[in-house]
Amino acid sequence: MKEFFSKNYQVDCEKPVHLGHGVWWVGFQDEESGLHCNPYLIIDGDEAVVIDGGSRPDFPVVMMKILETGLNPGNIKALIYDHYDPDLCGSIPNFEEMIGRSDLQLIASGCCHMFIRHYGATSQLTKVSDLGYRFVFKSGRTLEFTPVPYCHSPGSFTTFDSKSKILFSGDIFGTYDKHWQLFLAFSEGCRGEIPCEICKTNNQSCRLPGFSEFHRQIMSSSKALHQALLKLKELPFEMVAPQHGSVLDKRSAHILINSLLQLNDIGIDHISPEPK
Repeated sequence: MKEFFSKNYQVDCEKPVHLGHGVWWVGFQDEESGLHCNPYLIIDGDEAVVIDGGSRPDFPVVMMKILETGLNPGNIKALIYDHYDPDLCGSIPNFEEMIGRSDLQLIASGCCHMFIRHYGATSQLTKVSDLGYRFVFKSGRTLEFTPVPYCHSPGSFTTFDSKSKILFSGDIFGTYDKHWQLFLAFSEGCRGEIPCEICKTNNQSCRLPGFSEFHRQIMSSSKALHQALLKLKELPFEMVAPQHGSVLDKRSAHILINSLLQLNDIGIDHISPEPK
């Protein structure tokens, strides 16, 4: 995985990008947007799942990349959604039509189901709690779901793949970034303590403010975010793949955790008290 984060690594985002162990980034590179959405595909033998499949407008690009991996869409057993926003769930009917199997599962938290139905979903709605917070492939490969309530929806959760050691973190670790790149590693001199305007190590704009601003606006509160980060900090991940922004290496993710834990103005806490 280290090669993804080297300065010399070249990646073609017009193609599906293999992250290792059957995990693929199948997203859409929008050069005009500061908010990138990242669907992921996991292939394990003759089974596959899609994580946060993306919006309806992005579906043609996402499905073309899935097909370019060589996967038959009929092998997709489940669509996993860590919350119910349209940038994740908008393409559900498109996926259902392409996959064409009656036993397709839409996996989410129970409180998300009432919203997911409004996308016209017809497949089986499965609660992560009913699965014991894990999805197991026939091979024994396991996806572990960790609840991170109110980050940013009440039923949000992350997905950890035990084989690839990749944490699919949903909105956590997301960022606003006009200078988007698929793989991001903070400079060696970065400690994530105080964001600087220009990085002293590489003389480029500091990336931390984009992460801070994203979490201030998207997450519900400092308490909810801090509680989630402390949970995720203990997971044995080697890479973090968020639904928005860039894929992070382990070191950068831990730098970001420490930086975000210093913020006490997240969500509702960012609103100044009204004058009495």
